[in-house]
Amino acid sequence: MSIMITVRNLSFSYPRGSRVFEGLSLALPAGEIIGLLGQNGVGKSTLIKLLAALITPQQGEVTFNGEKAVRTAELYSRLMVVPEEFTLPKVSVESFVAHTAPLYPAFSREQFDTYCKALEVECSARFTDLSMGQRKKAYLAFALACNAELLLLDEPTNGLDITAKAALRSILAQYADESKTVIISTHQAHDIENLVDRVVILHQGDVLINQSVSELQQLFGFGITAGHEAIYSQQSVAGTVGIWAADNTEEGRFDLELLFNAAVKATKSVRRVIAQK
Repeated sequence: MSIMITVRNLSFSYPRGSRVFEGLSLALPAGEIIGLLGQNGVGKSTLIKLLAALITPQQGEVTFNGEKAVRTAELYSRLMVVPEEFTLPKVSVESFVAHTAPLYPAFSREQFDTYCKALEVECSARFTDLSMGQRKKAYLAFALACNAELLLLDEPTNGLDITAKAALRSILAQYADESKTVIISTHQAHDIENLVDRVVILHQGDVLINQSVSELQQLFGFGITAGHEAIYSQQSVAGTVGIWAADNTEEGRFDLELLFNAAVKATKSVRRVIAQK
């Protein structure tokens, strides 16, 4: 497993604001779809900006494939960011693609057309004539077609309807390979359920979880709590469901939403299980 992104002893705070991160360290492998989860305000968007060198930490560093991430044209030809909020020029989608695609050596017009069709984007329209959801879909189609080594998506499903969310999931499921990594930042765990290979959960400015789904299946059990000593439980149509420390190394079912709820509401217990294993 090769490491694509390394965060070392990173500290960051906004001017006249509280500290977001202090001494944060994190290593993320290449070739995976990574779910970056956390409650609103925990620093997910800030971390995305730090990984993309859009903002600079007061301490520590981010490295991308072994090189310090600095704001250069060469770096931005290899990564793509779709922020939660963005502004696009007052031109047509076609014009935007024609002028911007040359900056990305791996851009595929064929893939762009395919993604636009799947996401139901009208390429001839001007951005100003599109709804926010339509603009986001057009930008997502372009970002995916750039085939960047690192694709950073911040709350990508916000503003998308159910059909568009399903189409995006289908595209992303086939996107990552050995040379490409996707990081999806969200507070909606169900939007990336059964999609991600790795889960990173931020809690109070630190990394609570950074494990592959396979590792988490060995650490925790998920499901009906009868017969198990649950560290977190909640009511469902099927009865009381929850999460507990697994008593074997066999991979069982995985429930990302249950894990996220446990991480938020039973943080100490989740941390203890991870530390003991």
